[in-house]
Amino acid sequence: MRRVRFIMTAALLLLGFGAGAQNVSDLVITEAVCENTSGPVDGYGRHSSWIEITNSSQGTVNYAGCFLTDDPAVPNKYMIPKGDASTKAGPRQTFIIWMGCDDAEGTFYSSIPVTRGGCIYLVSNDGKTIIDSIAVPEDLPEDMSVAKIARDNKGMQFITEEEAQIPSFKVINVAGSGETGAQKAARTDPHGWILTLTSVSVVFGALIVLWFIFSLVGRVFSREKKAPAAAKPDEMTAAAIALALDMEEGGGTYAAIAMALHLYLGESIHDKESFIITIKPTTAKHDNFRKLPR
Repeated sequence: MRRVRFIMTAALLLLGFGAGAQNVSDLVITEAVCENTSGPVDGYGRHSSWIEITNSSQGTVNYAGCFLTDDPAVPNKYMIPKGDASTKAGPRQTFIIWMGCDDAEGTFYSSIPVTRGGCIYLVSNDGKTIIDSIAVPEDLPEDMSVAKIARDNKGMQFITEEEAQIPSFKVINVAGSGETGAQKAARTDPHGWILTLTSVSVVFGALIVLWFIFSLVGRVFSREKKAPAAAKPDEMTAAAIALALDMEEGGGTYAAIAMALHLYLGESIHDKESFIITIKPTTAKHDNFRKLPR
């Protein structure tokens, strides 16, 4: 029973995903330009006319197999090619189809022209159901577009604007609030360089601040109290010590101590001692020789 329930649930989920991916009725023709003389160029460097289609839903729409036409009596005039992985529009995503071109030039090139006083229709992949259309005014100026404005950024209810608009290439027109943050970023930074530099700068800035904080804390907690410097004996004291040792231990000890004190007073030694001198009497080497009888 549990296995059957699992299979039914998986089947329903697959059907739901499939329906969401094929919901082409959510596509809207949101903008059209019939005379492009100084605007964006196509992949061949030409100022071709173009239309913009928007996925108004929250799911991904695969629009391969849909049709474009300028004559509702011939709904299947141009078919968006199948088998291209790029024919999928994500949630609230737009895509451009260049018009008046050669169909063989690519997936997003159509031979249907955008003409003043004409109308462009978007037809479902069944080849007969008209999904949406946009009418081009007869007095539409060059480098201007006829556009549909979304009255809200959630429901995506589009209304055709009566006056000609400055083209907003691949950007959804939203009344009142204008562009969303994501749309503005996509327009001003299409390759993401500004976002990348900003992110890297924030990360490195945070690392520098952390390094400074840890260095400061480490210095505070690892600071050791310095031992007070010992009094440095003057030359008179050194001479007195050397003379006393000479009287007690002999000339060899006097010479060693005098040399050590000389080096110390002359700053020629590196080790700093505590001025505690330990002297161990030694036997002269000649005392260890075996005495031969006379």
